[in-house]
Amino acid sequence: MKLYIKHMASNRCKITVKEQLTKLGLHFNFVDLGEVEIMENISTEQRQQLQECLLGVGLELMDNDKAILIERIKNVVIETVHHSEEKVKVNFSHYLSEKLGEDYTSLANLFSEVQGITIEKFLIAHKVEKVKELLAYGEYSVTQIASKLDYSSVAHLSSQFKKTVGMTPSQFLKLKSKKRRPIEEIGKSTKTAYLESLKTTTIKNKIKIFLVDDDPVFLRLLEIQFLENDKFTLETFKTGELCIENLYHKPDIVILDYYLNSVIKKAMNGLETLDKITKLDVALPVIMLSSQDRIDVAVDCLHHKAIDYVVKNETAFMRLQKIIATILSYNKMEKKLNWFEDRM
Repeated sequence: MKLYIKHMASNRCKITVKEQLTKLGLHFNFVDLGEVEIMENISTEQRQQLQECLLGVGLELMDNDKAILIERIKNVVIETVHHSEEKVKVNFSHYLSEKLGEDYTSLANLFSEVQGITIEKFLIAHKVEKVKELLAYGEYSVTQIASKLDYSSVAHLSSQFKKTVGMTPSQFLKLKSKKRRPIEEIGKSTKTAYLESLKTTTIKNKIKIFLVDDDPVFLRLLEIQFLENDKFTLETFKTGELCIENLYHKPDIVILDYYLNSVIKKAMNGLETLDKITKLDVALPVIMLSSQDRIDVAVDCLHHKAIDYVVKNETAFMRLQKIIATILSYNKMEKKLNWFEDRM
């Protein structure tokens, strides 16, 4: 009996699923990405138990035929890009069609309709993320990576990388924190996830965000990610002084680097800037960013009245989305409460 499981994106997921099946006394012929074949016909009760176990580890049994097919498409891409050493010798569209036994046009239309992104762009997003991984390891040259991932040339790789990430591979290598994304988050459309929740929390005006960081590459990367959603307007600053000077522009949220003075030594650091912002406008939400994953740094920021603290890693942007959605939701409720109290 075959079962299809959502969010299985790595070999670690395979191990986790095997453990859950064994716990329930179920025997399996194979466990692959997104797909399991068990020897028994499981009962409704056993299926429910398995579903609960999988949900507890971030996975999910699927029943809907369309959802299963979408997940199978994703898993072929993930397996091909991240887990296979063999090059695909035909066009990927032909390879995918043969692998799933379905017409490629039908697969492409379904995938675009449900996911809000084409299969081609989903594949490119995974290939670029694999390039980032291999660059970060430092074991291969860009030429070797291009060959390994079946790019026609280094120029082709660099062009695709820059278009997707907003910088060249050589600029990416210079980053202090080489941002990467979990496999299950790669290729998600900005129409989904936490930016979707902003539609219910924003008002008529766009959300104005100040980005304050002295790392120009990271600053540009963050700017590109925010501008993918038309709910935001951005102002970027390299120093705390410039941020303070422009507070009359009335930002809704400030995202502020912890160090900030690593380039201009006499500039204010992040905490000094945070203190000045708080004195000028105690209600203005400030989110602190730092490459340091240390509890004492986070506590320090919160003591200085930052609303939250985010580590500069592969999940930083997703974390910022969550915090911003929470801030906006709270502010909306607060406005409603104030409106009510004014009429008491």
